[in-house]
Amino acid sequence: MRWLTIFVFIVSLEATCFGWGQGHRKIREWAVARLPEWQRAWIGEEHLKRLCVDYKSLQDMHAGGKSPHLDPYCVVPGARLSLHDVNGPEVSARANLWYLERIADCLQRGETDEAMKFLGVLCHWNEDPGCPSAHSSPVTEAQLKILIPPPKKMARYNYLYGAGGVADVGKYEIPEKPYRPRLLGRSRDVAALRIYQHQRLLERGAAARIVPLVQDMMHGDGTRAAAMRAEAAADNARHICDVIHTALCLAKRRFDGGTEEPGAQPLEEWLPTATGPRAPHPYYVTGFLVNQAMDAKRRLQPLAIAEGDGARPGFGTGAPFRIGYTLAPNVHRRFTAVVGLHAAAGDKGAVSFEVHANGKRIHRTKFLRASDGPVSIEADLPETPTLKLELVAVPENPADALDNLVVWGDPRLVE
Repeated sequence: MRWLTIFVFIVSLEATCFGWGQGHRKIREWAVARLPEWQRAWIGEEHLKRLCVDYKSLQDMHAGGKSPHLDPYCVVPGARLSLHDVNGPEVSARANLWYLERIADCLQRGETDEAMKFLGVLCHWNEDPGCPSAHSSPVTEAQLKILIPPPKKMARYNYLYGAGGVADVGKYEIPEKPYRPRLLGRSRDVAALRIYQHQRLLERGAAARIVPLVQDMMHGDGTRAAAMRAEAAADNARHICDVIHTALCLAKRRFDGGTEEPGAQPLEEWLPTATGPRAPHPYYVTGFLVNQAMDAKRRLQPLAIAEGDGARPGFGTGAPFRIGYTLAPNVHRRFTAVVGLHAAAGDKGAVSFEVHANGKRIHRTKFLRASDGPVSIEADLPETPTLKLELVAVPENPADALDNLVVWGDPRLVE
């Protein structure tokens, strides 16, 4: 009997998420309460309650193949992915698109309960990476315990896993603040890509909370950890509100009641999928900086192309170096930027700026020197089943690394 009890306990752990527990319902209810009135009236309170309670964790129930009746909601045709974690950009955008289509189809047929099941899975998938837990951690449980050894009395606790972990325990509440959801796109293709990018940013924010949260739980009084759970859940709830709002707007073809994401996406707000080769000095440790630059002595500087130019958003890098992104097909039409050498670059610096799409160069500047000042570039993006965008800095003389201080200023993807 004892071994049977242990077996049942282990199986139950496999069926639970290693992130939010109580957080799923808190996040979902906070998000639903802030939907526009027309969306709440259209779906109805009963169906919205089922979204928050009955359908908050369908993929957890589906885990381990124990609930084949949930296959229609938890198995995306032709896509192998985890519905708990951030996946690759192409499969994520395709799966997001599939869920948005299923939600719209069900609602247009009047099958609201079915739509809430698909929406529930989509929400849970976007909630798990927002928890400071295994779903967002860039390191393993074992690595984290090496970095932050637990005191003896706390050694039995997991750090990253919801079952016995520290990510979603105790009492915390999401602050009751007003929020207007953001429309993440007027087409499903655009919305699918933006949902993925926002999920990645949410994961990064949750990961940044793991170390201080664990530190407070293991060696503090837990007060700061509770506050960080609430902060992470609040970030997550705003994202889920955006996801639900966007899915319903697309299904109804009605786009009022929230705010709209700009048509030109600031690339510095996205996370690259690939970088390389290893940048030369002074960037050899970091590769590139967002909204900052380095001078030759590795001192941080505002991202300015010329003296008096003023700080710009974008990237500071060395040369040679490339920053890569995988984008959904046929969503963005152009890439624009203002480029040049940083104001702190030396006289010997000379760099050509290239834009590549799927390995093919689609734009190149001449070799620019610090004296040239800011140069605007614009490149049309091809229509293609997949789109891999790379920003490439090519030095005229790689030996002049300390003078080749690059600025990709105001990088934008334009729809």
